[in-house]
Amino acid sequence: MPPSPSPYVQTCLSESIQQRLIESNRREYGHLYDLLLFATPKQLAVAGKERNELLQWLDQRANFGYSGTKVDCNGLSPGCRRCGDGDWSCLFINSRCNGRCFYCPTAQDDDGPPVTNGLSFTSPEDYAAYVTALGFGGVSISGGEPLITPDLTLAYLSAVRKRCGDNIHLWLYTNGTLLTADLCNRLRDAGLNEIRFDLGAVRYNLKKLRLAVGCIPTVTVEIPAVPEDEELLKLKMVEMTGAGVKHLNLHQMRLTPHNFGQLTKRGYTFLHGEKITVLESELSALRSVRFGLELENPLPVNYCSFPYKRRFQQAAARRRAALALSAPGETVTEPGYLRTLSATGVRYCEAALLENPSYRFPFEKISLETGRSLYLERRPLAAELELSGAERIALEAGQPPERLTRFERIESGLVHYF
Repeated sequence: MPPSPSPYVQTCLSESIQQRLIESNRREYGHLYDLLLFATPKQLAVAGKERNELLQWLDQRANFGYSGTKVDCNGLSPGCRRCGDGDWSCLFINSRCNGRCFYCPTAQDDDGPPVTNGLSFTSPEDYAAYVTALGFGGVSISGGEPLITPDLTLAYLSAVRKRCGDNIHLWLYTNGTLLTADLCNRLRDAGLNEIRFDLGAVRYNLKKLRLAVGCIPTVTVEIPAVPEDEELLKLKMVEMTGAGVKHLNLHQMRLTPHNFGQLTKRGYTFLHGEKITVLESELSALRSVRFGLELENPLPVNYCSFPYKRRFQQAAARRRAALALSAPGETVTEPGYLRTLSATGVRYCEAALLENPSYRFPFEKISLETGRSLYLERRPLAAELELSGAERIALEAGQPPERLTRFERIESGLVHYF
């Protein structure tokens, strides 16, 4: 008898929703869609069986968190915990990179200013004031490659540390190729708590990573789960432990217009969904988590799935803005929407934090301590929805009717294979 479906897999995706997602994927890629190798029903059955077996094994030994979208959560890095709590701001310090990783999802050819959630910050002091005003507990510096512009990166790290003191966790993503012992010391002195290396950019060579061990408090490796590198990664996991790496994060590879050519020529099998992902990447990541636990390797391995990124990171951004905008009597739901109950029904709005208001919706101004202004806009998601007496009682008791679930609950489970 085949194993029963894992509780960590979304199993109730209706045919109409599947078709809507397929059509969305088709629109995104146009005529290129027909060049993609999607899993056949037979492949889906085989892959689904393997995933269920992996998840059932892991269920007895690992910690599934965030509605079953992240595993193993027993040894998450401090930055990952901030991310999971929705308590962080990711600043893209630049959009230039000296690497040529085949899996990179973006072009990395923009010369624009540092940006986060659509807000640009040309002044380190303005960004630090923004972090304070919104109450973030963590900041990550990403790119591009942050060490291409070391002085800019150091200026923003120092400004946030100076304004926030020890109450904030600062981390940085890098491929490590430009790291030197001197720069590592300067990053530490600027207040960096954690540094994350994409070792896939250097074929898993730990030479530059070793410069950070003993200098930066937490050294993490963060890479996509590349299926053809799985056996090499297993060997490197042991080496990472000996080198002093504290955490290993594995991401699910996804297709974008930028990496389309690189991923398709490797013969990967693709999955439909909110975005197109690589089937083999998820299975490789789960096998690697299991390998670490079987080996009893003290290096914690965390599988950061695409559903986690899509659902929880987006919800965190919405929730942060909603909490700043909410009025007395309003509720901020789990996915980050504003809920307002009236005598007859319920209304949901989304809060958006903007550099300039659109003037299409009501807004409030936030004045940073540096004098810069930002704007919180209240955007209705739909007309007021009528509620029956029973529906109101259920909603207030935390049991929303099915038609309201998307406004009230973050979807659970990994992607459905279809």
